[in-house]
Amino acid sequence: MKTRFFSILLTLLFQLASIAQDYDAELVKQETSITVVNDKLTKTEYFEIKINNRGGEKYTKVRIPFSSLEKLSKVEAYILDADGREVRKLKKSEITTRSAISNFSLYEDDFIMEFTLKHNSYPYSIVYSYQYQQNEFLYVDYWLPVIDNRVPTGHARLSISIPQGFAISYSNSNIEEPEIVLNEEIVAYTWQTSYSQIINSETLSPPLINFLPSVAIVPLKFNFELKGSFESWSDYGKWQFELLKDLKEFSINEKSTIQTLIRDVDNEKEKIRVLYHYLQDATRYINVSIETGGMKPYPASYVAENKYGDCKALTNYFKSVLDYAGIQSFYTKVNAGEPIDEIDKSFPSQQFNHVVLFVPLKEDSVWLDCTSDGPFNYLGTFTQNREALVVGEDSSYFLHTPELNDSDVLDSRKISIAYNANQSSTVIFQNIYRGEMFETLTEIKQSFNESEKTRILRNYIMEKGFELIDYTISQNNRDSLQIMLTCETKSNEIYKHFGNDVLVNNIPFSLPVFEKPGNRKLPLQIDYPIHKSDTLIYAIVPGYELSKNFVNQKVASKYGNYSIAFSFNEESVQVVKSILIKPGFYPISEYAEFYKFYNEIKELENMTCITFFK
Repeated sequence: MKTRFFSILLTLLFQLASIAQDYDAELVKQETSITVVNDKLTKTEYFEIKINNRGGEKYTKVRIPFSSLEKLSKVEAYILDADGREVRKLKKSEITTRSAISNFSLYEDDFIMEFTLKHNSYPYSIVYSYQYQQNEFLYVDYWLPVIDNRVPTGHARLSISIPQGFAISYSNSNIEEPEIVLNEEIVAYTWQTSYSQIINSETLSPPLINFLPSVAIVPLKFNFELKGSFESWSDYGKWQFELLKDLKEFSINEKSTIQTLIRDVDNEKEKIRVLYHYLQDATRYINVSIETGGMKPYPASYVAENKYGDCKALTNYFKSVLDYAGIQSFYTKVNAGEPIDEIDKSFPSQQFNHVVLFVPLKEDSVWLDCTSDGPFNYLGTFTQNREALVVGEDSSYFLHTPELNDSDVLDSRKISIAYNANQSSTVIFQNIYRGEMFETLTEIKQSFNESEKTRILRNYIMEKGFELIDYTISQNNRDSLQIMLTCETKSNEIYKHFGNDVLVNNIPFSLPVFEKPGNRKLPLQIDYPIHKSDTLIYAIVPGYELSKNFVNQKVASKYGNYSIAFSFNEESVQVVKSILIKPGFYPISEYAEFYKFYNEIKELENMTCITFFK
């Protein structure tokens, strides 16, 4: 055992020596120690962070998150100089505690204790430790011994001591199996790891956290307001169902409103639409992360009376509305966000950050995000194409959320370019957006005043090289899945005079910038299609002849396709382009092939489009 320990120590010291001074900061040592006694969990955390230069000083501000369910104590911290001598200790007066309330929250039961420790001579280290105690918990720990993906971790250790009869389940990621020691009464688990091969985010890569060392540990049996189990997904769903059981009642006035709204509506799907519009108009989203660690929503009566709630409360409220209307629906848990982070279905546990409502109908199914002001039956890029846990009384099960297809995400533009020999060309954009840009522009339209909209459009939406003069944003109706942006702009970048020739530049698609194959380290994950089409109408330059040597082009591969085609008349040249990049997960071994396809498209997009000559 000693030989193995010294071998590990020497390896870690060599790693630290090799990375020293290459980084602004280093997490030299991190230790987490957990004990469970009489179903009470005690966790002690220890961090030693080396600050190498001014750039590392952002890690001297320590934030310790905790909630009302956790008793935080024994907070200690001090500074070590370059020789390892203690030069300053944290004073109690230097510690502040504040609510972790965010600008979209009404209130939360989450708090942050914070302090800052700085020294005047580099390198130096800050060392701090603290302790949590919990009587109720869904996780024994989610251990991620990395403070920043750009900061190496020298040595990290997680040790857990639990009674023999306390059953756990764990999932390792990028870390070896634990050492397990048993005696008559206690089972001890120890994980050890380091993080020295720094991982940086890359264009359309999988979630970065998937490449970092981590361990998730849950109790197979738990008591979190109600007794529950992680022995199966069905068991966990039953616990969640029981937590919601008595939260669906609301007032007689609310029931009367519901009856009035759907009195003359016969079609079941239309009833849901009418009631969903009522939900959107009568309530607003505000995070209310309280009660059972944010797992239990406020009752339907609370939302009906106060007209706000978080995703849990609004979903529970609308489920109650549909229940009253005689329409069955299901509270459904999903891990939302981009890039998609897959649920580990072999590890039943709380892996979700959002709630939606699933409504199965005879002809079709309806999916509703009750926090959204967007179209009816549209989940969008935030929750599309992923496993969701449908919560039922007797059985809970996974169901895939609807996947955005090629037509769902098509952005199409009609761009008319007028020639002006002495001034900037006037360029009119008529853009129809779907998918991600539809969601972005809808949010801009709904949430910002006119001056803010103009600023956002000018700085973030308009193509580079175009000066925004005027714009309009329009939508057919509230449930339309597309939105139109019409812009009047000016540009000096289109028609370029070179001697007796006028070269006309293509207006390229706005596309991601990918790393060259030699620089790429991570797989490629495209969660939904990239689909765009353009119709460009260029005015003929008066007094010049049109060179008609342009060639229609096509590129096709398993990753997608691209085409560009030309036509002309006496007044204009028309260029029609389209691109489709298919969704998928592509390992790094396949990236060079993808990049070759993509780079061929980029070269065609960057070419001189049309030539006029005298």
